[in-house]
Amino acid sequence: MGLLLVAGPGLPAFGDPESAAAGHVSAHFVENAYLDSHTPNIVTVIIADYRGFDTLGEVVVVFVAGLACLFLLRRSNPQQTGYLLRRTDSIIVDLATRVMTPIIQVFALYVIFHGHYSPGGGFQGGALFAGSILLQRVSQGHENSQHTFSRHLDTPFAIAGVLIFAGLGVVTLLAGGNYLQYDQLPLGLRLDMLRNLGILVAEVGVAFAVVGTLVSIFDDLSCTGRGIPRD
Repeated sequence: MGLLLVAGPGLPAFGDPESAAAGHVSAHFVENAYLDSHTPNIVTVIIADYRGFDTLGEVVVVFVAGLACLFLLRRSNPQQTGYLLRRTDSIIVDLATRVMTPIIQVFALYVIFHGHYSPGGGFQGGALFAGSILLQRVSQGHENSQHTFSRHLDTPFAIAGVLIFAGLGVVTLLAGGNYLQYDQLPLGLRLDMLRNLGILVAEVGVAFAVVGTLVSIFDDLSCTGRGIPRD
């Protein structure tokens, strides 16, 4: 704490245009993002390419949070569910859910795959897709919502997402580049298009991890073992 207090006054002021980050790094990103990756959305380029290793770490943190809930709360045969996950016979709620769910999911896919060109990406699209599944859990009940997304798919989805993102870096290493250096992907495309494709694959991996982890945490928190009522 003392070290932070001593070093704090030496940091640049918030939003200072003369700071090193604003004067050198930011300008480089703005000037070269599209040329490097053929991706108009600078934010997506920074998150999934320039600082892709950091983003992978964030995905792993989300995944570890899901694992913690799994190990602490999940039961192989949950005996009870919370009040919110007990089906209520309402034609209006059921119909509204059936209409809204596919719309939300299509929009979620749009956000994931259009993150190159507009605000969006794997985190936002994954959260939207997970939200559509949780909507079904709450409105249709836990058991009746299993046919669209089984609770047994939660963790595999999250694992697949982490493996997609991390595996992308392994491929670039095997191809002779640095970890997550997308322009080393052995696909025979232009360097900027390789980075564009690498960003897309990374975003898909993030989306898988976010969907699996969020739904897994919800299921683990709402379904308990024998003798632990949630009402």
